Parts: sequence; C-alpha cells; structure tokens
Amino acid sequence: MRKKTISKPAKNPTKLSAYLAGNYPLRTVFWVFGVLGGPAFFLALYAVAAVAPFMKATAWQFGLLYTCAWWWASWKTAGKYAGPPMWQRAAKAVVVVLVALAAAMVLYGGLVAYPVPASRGV
Repeated sequence: MRKKTISKPAKNPTKLSAYLAGNYPLRTVFWVFGVLGGPAFFLALYAVAAVAPFMKATAWQFGLLYTCAWWWASWKTAGKYAGPPMWQRAAKAVVVVLVALAAAMVLYGGLVAYPVPASRGV
C-alpha cells in the first residue's frame, strides 16, 4: 500500500500567495494595503465605473474581492505577529468590526440597488 504524502509548498511562492498566507509584516498589510491601498483601489474603481457605467458591477466585484483578501491577509498576519499583543488584537478587532459592518450593510439594505417602497397609509 502506498503512503500518502502531503505536497510541500512552493519554494518561491507568488507575492499574492505570500500576502494571503500572512508572510508580510503586519504594518505593511494593515497600513499600506488596507488604510492607504484600500481607498486608493476604490477610488480607481469608482473612476472606472464613472467613465464606463457598464463596468459598475465588475468594479464592485473587484472591490469586494480586494476587501476580502485584505481581511484574510490582515487576520493571518496578525496571528503571526511577534510584537506586542496589543497590535495583534487591535488588527483582529478592526477586521471583525469591518466584517460586521459589511454584513450589516448587505443584510439590512445598505448595498441594495433598488429603492425600498414607501409605506402606505392605512
């Protein structure tokens, strides 16, 4: 009977896989990719959607993908952080709060593309 072996990770992983695995410093992932890069990315997507309105749905999808990747990378990087535990907890708390806000926007109509009908007088 053959032994099952687990494949070894690539010796030269791509930058994206290293980012998602949490192999970047916490300050780079949180501040550069999140606080500075996130708004810059969304402004670029907004500009694309303003110039080409048919790209609006695609821009939102890329924005959601970028945000989810940033949440994942921030969580993984915070888990590997070797500095003061306050920064690890703070980064994870920010991720939890932002996920909760995004879920609330989706669940309670913040991202709904159609108007809510007005209530009728009885």
